[in-house]
Amino acid sequence: MSATTTLAARVFPRLYRDSVTLMALASTIEKRDGVVRVGAVMGTPGNLDILDRSDMRPADLATAPDDLVVVVRAVDEETVAAALDAAEAGLTAVESARSAHEAPAPQTVAEGLATGDRATLATVSTPGTYAPVVVEQALRAGLHVFCFSDNVPLEDEVRLKAMAAERRLLLMGPDCGTAILDGVPLGFANVVRRGPVGIVAASGTGAQEVSCLLHRAGTGVSQVVGVGGRDLSFAVGGTMTHLALDLLAEDDATQVVVVVSKPPAAEVAERLLARLATLGKPAVACLLGEDDADGPVPVRGTLEAGARTAAALVGAELDLGDEQPRLPEGVALPAARGVLGLYTGGTLASEAKVVLGRASVTPEILDLGDDEYTQGRPHPMIDPSGRSAMVVEAGSRPEIGILLVDLVLGHGAAADPATPLAEAVAAAVAAARADGRELLVVGSVCGTDADPQDVDAARRALAAAGVVVHPSNAAAARTAAAVATRKELA
Repeated sequence: MSATTTLAARVFPRLYRDSVTLMALASTIEKRDGVVRVGAVMGTPGNLDILDRSDMRPADLATAPDDLVVVVRAVDEETVAAALDAAEAGLTAVESARSAHEAPAPQTVAEGLATGDRATLATVSTPGTYAPVVVEQALRAGLHVFCFSDNVPLEDEVRLKAMAAERRLLLMGPDCGTAILDGVPLGFANVVRRGPVGIVAASGTGAQEVSCLLHRAGTGVSQVVGVGGRDLSFAVGGTMTHLALDLLAEDDATQVVVVVSKPPAAEVAERLLARLATLGKPAVACLLGEDDADGPVPVRGTLEAGARTAAALVGAELDLGDEQPRLPEGVALPAARGVLGLYTGGTLASEAKVVLGRASVTPEILDLGDDEYTQGRPHPMIDPSGRSAMVVEAGSRPEIGILLVDLVLGHGAAADPATPLAEAVAAAVAAARADGRELLVVGSVCGTDADPQDVDAARRALAAAGVVVHPSNAAAARTAAAVATRKELA
């Protein structure tokens, strides 16, 4: 980090805000002139370690786990002080808005149940250190749980999922980003048609891509049950995946079931396929990177193939047009063949790696929603500015000829994620051309015609900036592979 910047923090003792509120606050303050980066976190040891590793922890910072910390890096001391003042005002405004209610919002599971609203599900978005306590309270109260929190110890996940399964309660997560239960979206979710396909997903954007492709095929989903990325690991053993399958087997609205995941541990995969084979309903195992195989349970190695197979099982057809990789007329091939993927969706990034790997292309694919890139800042689906800056930088890399991008719409995503990405792409392409090079940008939009961001407008904005927009992430990756290898390109 440049020595010309100033770093300072402000600590708010014994003040709590959930992670979504803190991400929104950090995103707002980071847009101020002269501000380089903002972190707004609870002062837990894990969060302090994240600040330390991202060069955002002042040397004199000392906090307790129940303190709220705002850290600002900016061009000078005056800018830092003003940004910290604005952050404090933002926190105060939230408190004032809450105190203006006739009745205070519930602060605990017990207080929430005492309102008499007959809740059946609790959403948990607290620092991972505290999440197990809240999750256990909710489970003991007979509530299903959607746990957005990450950095929850593995042993707590194993213990709590066993408790949930014993009570036949869903524990979606930890680190669960997407679910749709009886038509109600939780976390990041698209507005998709109700229909006969039930999805169990250990991957958030994987569930989003599959549900959007099913919507495109004219069918829809009955339920989308997220289980958290570790559920199909050897340690967790698929506890929540199997409970979700049991519940979908009993659900009259579900005719076909799709499980979406990165490849599980071998023993867990064997149990999963055996369970799907005896589910009593047609099922598809969409396991990223696995070879496509037909059998008692069809296995598909991409999200696109999983969605197509599920659609066919309910009598629908996923028509993505001509699947032969091709470039629009007038689009020049780049001389450089290096492939860079800058993704906001982790499962979409993984799918791109699979498609490119099958074509013997070794890309540089970055999941910008990973903890490495979100330390002390909002997820790029919420605040696209960080990814946009990296897109612009890609235009100055002479070894990169093909840039892969995704754009994820829906609930929880930025109100207009297309504009900053389009502006960044235009700048990157212009920078490459100023250096006598071509930069080919290919991508896709994960969204539907019912999403609040307007999927058609998003596609038009990207196309106008020079992005070759595809109907699926896998299709975009196939074109990137064809350009990189100069094979199978129409």
